[in-house]
Amino acid sequence: MTSNLFSQRFVALNFIFAAVLITTGYLIQPVHLQDGLNVGNLLLAHENQDLFIWSFRILVFGNFMAIMGLTGLGSLLRTNSIHPVLQPGIIVCCLALLLSSLAEGYFMDMGAWGGWKLTTIEQSNQEPFVGSMDVTYQWVSCFRRMGYMFFCLGLIPVGLAFSKDSFFSKVIGYVAMAFGVLGIAVMLIDDSGTGFYPVVRTAYTLFFLLLAYRCWNNLK
Repeated sequence: MTSNLFSQRFVALNFIFAAVLITTGYLIQPVHLQDGLNVGNLLLAHENQDLFIWSFRILVFGNFMAIMGLTGLGSLLRTNSIHPVLQPGIIVCCLALLLSSLAEGYFMDMGAWGGWKLTTIEQSNQEPFVGSMDVTYQWVSCFRRMGYMFFCLGLIPVGLAFSKDSFFSKVIGYVAMAFGVLGIAVMLIDDSGTGFYPVVRTAYTLFFLLLAYRCWNNLK
């Protein structure tokens, strides 16, 4: 295997592992604390603490493998004419994944620590305790929204670059741009809803698999 093919397949494997780990991390979460911080969810997180913690570890590792894959893709195409358009999109996507990882790390810690803490205080004090977390919870929820929204923003120049290069399917480029615009519009209009997040997450994991397929098949 040539060194170039080795590099291409290294990038492809990062995308494959990213898609698998991100999807697995979300699917095995016993409770989605990100969508609601309350006594019931915290106690459920505590009851399933090991699985709860590992689900976030798997998810965040997936995010960082996606960052490695995107960075590697930019390096593979650094001599390509689309690189000046592609690279800014990749950087924004990577920063968005970093923001998402910081938010997920908070939810993991609050679920593990907060769930345990509830078991040490009287029931009458549990609601006030959870209420004391609300300001930080809202702040980190904004981080989470920014992660999804700015990943959609990064998809726009990435899709534009793909649509201008014969290596990538123009259809993939157009779909990436359209989805990026749609995602931003939906999250700006419905600025308190979280229902679109799973759609974005599914879209970019499928996108990673498409990139993996193309990189594995001898990027030139």
